[in-house]
Amino acid sequence: MNNAATPFIALSAAYIIAFTLTSGFVYPIQTALLPSVSEATGLLFIPHGVRIIGMYYFGWRAIPYLLPASYLMWFLAVYGNGVELHFYQPVISLIACYLGVLLASALCMIRLGQLDLKAWKFLIFAGVIGSLFNGIGLSLTQGSTSLAINVLGYVIGDVAGLFTSLLILMYLFKFLRLSHPS
Repeated sequence: MNNAATPFIALSAAYIIAFTLTSGFVYPIQTALLPSVSEATGLLFIPHGVRIIGMYYFGWRAIPYLLPASYLMWFLAVYGNGVELHFYQPVISLIACYLGVLLASALCMIRLGQLDLKAWKFLIFAGVIGSLFNGIGLSLTQGSTSLAINVLGYVIGDVAGLFTSLLILMYLFKFLRLSHPS
């Protein structure tokens, strides 16, 4: 397998799994408990973590790696269910996440892509910035009359999803380490 295929497959699989967990498990619970909250602004959007981690490790290359999976899931979960999100939503979200990671790395003077045990703090900071850009971009495409409320909804869902992604990864790595001792 060539060098580009491995991250493409890994990021695509992670995004599809995260989106499937969100749409198949999180959104039904959210709808049952909080029916007034729009499905477009979920309170726990796990794929945001995949986008931010992908942008951290692969930079701008994560955009084409994640774009096919983003559009596949957009088509199946969003378009297929009649949820009103703009066709360019996956592109806007990926670019917003990239800009968030880029701006955070400039502000923190961090070189991207290095494996660091303290990277989680940076990932959360970058995820918040990326989520702000994402919320603004998506709210503008939806023609939202309440921009601040809509952006806040995206930020809450994205950041909660990022925390969840990091927790899942932490326990996955812990399980792998315990099940395969060196």
